[in-house]
Amino acid sequence: MDGKRFLETIQKRRSVRVYKSGKVTEPELGLILEAARWAPSGANTQPWEFVVTRDRAKMKRVREIYDNEWKRHKREDPVHYKGLYLTTRQPGDREKLFQASVANAVEHMMLMAASLGFGTVWVSVREEVEPELRELFHVPEPLRLLWVVPVGHARNWPRAKPRRQVSDFTHQEIYNPKKLRDEAQIRAWPKG
Repeated sequence: MDGKRFLETIQKRRSVRVYKSGKVTEPELGLILEAARWAPSGANTQPWEFVVTRDRAKMKRVREIYDNEWKRHKREDPVHYKGLYLTTRQPGDREKLFQASVANAVEHMMLMAASLGFGTVWVSVREEVEPELRELFHVPEPLRLLWVVPVGHARNWPRAKPRRQVSDFTHQEIYNPKKLRDEAQIRAWPKG
């Protein structure tokens, strides 16, 4: 694969929140997990563990857990997922190193899924939902759940959202504080 084709895969990846029927085959799942295996990790710790489920009752329960959390906190964008879930977890010590490493593995999975024509979305496991997800998937302490990543056939492929220009966040030789966006500018950025 050349750089241009790889960049096209990166640009194709979207946060897909609604899926249609259709399965992720075992060979496709194997490629997605193999991509995670090759993700960079701090000191080669490879601190990730993934729980994969195809159980419709569990997937429905995950949707309910998130729907309830969204309603309690009046958040936007309730979760309405169908399809395969990849649940990420990791130990709590060396937190930043491990979270960055697991994030690399998740991104690798999402890019591989996009290259195979699947949609994914990165869903944070907030402390409000972690106990219920921990119970559902039998994840023991001290392991910590970080993300739920549904993988499946997108019902609709979302349009690309606005992106900053490379020159807006790139500093040549020295840091330019004039380029730094404050919280208000970040919040005002178009969401698409």
